[in-house]
Amino acid sequence: MKRHIILTWCTAVLFGICATSADTETVLLADLIEEAKANNPEILAAQHRYEAAEARVTGVRHLTDPMIAVEFAPSMRMYSITQTMPFPTKLSTLSSIAGTEVDEYRQLYEMTTLDVVKRIKKAYAELFYIHKEIEAIEESISFLRQFFNIVSQHYALSHAPQTDVLRAQIELAKMENQRLTSQDKKEVIEAQLNTLLDRNADTPVGIPQPVDTNVITYEIEELYERARDYHPQLAATRHMVERAEFMKTFARQHYLPDFMFKFTQVEQEGDFTDQKYMFGLTVPLWFFGKQNNMVSEATAQIEMLRAYYQNMENSVLLDVKAATVETDRSARTRVLYEHSIIPQAYANVKSALIAYEANEIDFMTLLESERILLQFQLEYYRAQADFFKSIAELEEAIGSESLSD
Repeated sequence: MKRHIILTWCTAVLFGICATSADTETVLLADLIEEAKANNPEILAAQHRYEAAEARVTGVRHLTDPMIAVEFAPSMRMYSITQTMPFPTKLSTLSSIAGTEVDEYRQLYEMTTLDVVKRIKKAYAELFYIHKEIEAIEESISFLRQFFNIVSQHYALSHAPQTDVLRAQIELAKMENQRLTSQDKKEVIEAQLNTLLDRNADTPVGIPQPVDTNVITYEIEELYERARDYHPQLAATRHMVERAEFMKTFARQHYLPDFMFKFTQVEQEGDFTDQKYMFGLTVPLWFFGKQNNMVSEATAQIEMLRAYYQNMENSVLLDVKAATVETDRSARTRVLYEHSIIPQAYANVKSALIAYEANEIDFMTLLESERILLQFQLEYYRAQADFFKSIAELEEAIGSESLSD
């Protein structure tokens, strides 16, 4: 049975992100991606390598530079110009080789861009998660302060032991420390994003902004086909195979002769006298030890690259499968927590608080209900971030910045 994958764009799973402080700016994922394309050193290096290969194509289409020479002898000079010329088909083959190299580097440039975009999206997802983690911890701190006030009142009325007050203080201190730890994690994630953007590591990033949610449905076979057609690494490898085939053609053309033309003008005692013309060609006399081996090497190179391509295709399709499975898992987890577990956990905390105020449960039971709520909240936000990250992995695997493209 064909499997369908519901891909809910997590830019709204990144969804419902609200600023933790009024003076903190929000940040758009699209803006980060565009900035990375303009400034990321990896992307720029790949782009310049592609441009260099493109400029090299024109050079191989021309003949080698002619050589002009002057020979001196008593009362005589000889002026000559020599031009070597490969067999006519060799220049076109060299041009084709250079052209496939340009195509390969262009695909590698696209691959580098996709990889950087994926890393930005994953860092963006982690930034979303850490902001939500901080929000959940702050909410937990608010609960714990409420608990502390209640247990203090119970202790004052001799309805609770002093150990409950101490436990509430300890738990509150732990949460305060956990908030500071999460703040430290946030700084590291922001530094990762700034590195990808070629910024100073301490540059403020802002809070991820929610965007609209779109639902896209694909059959797994369609995703496989898109990966085969558009994944830059596969396309680059196809160009490598194509170049190797041209190299084999070029190796065979070494059985053909190259030519040399030379014109000489003699000057004797101030007068130009004799003119000489020379025509020569190379003879592939040692083909059994040279050209034959070149063809054999080129043939082996082709077979190696074809096997490499097949291995690469298998790896890419595995990445597609793994990303779709992870997307489905994260989506199921997110829906389960959103519609079932989180509401029940909130209700459990409220009922536990009421029960504790009525002296129906002990303080540790109340505290445990709050711990479970925080755990479930963090697992819910982790599922959201993982969902977005798995989509980023899937986009790279099919060779696209967006599944809607």
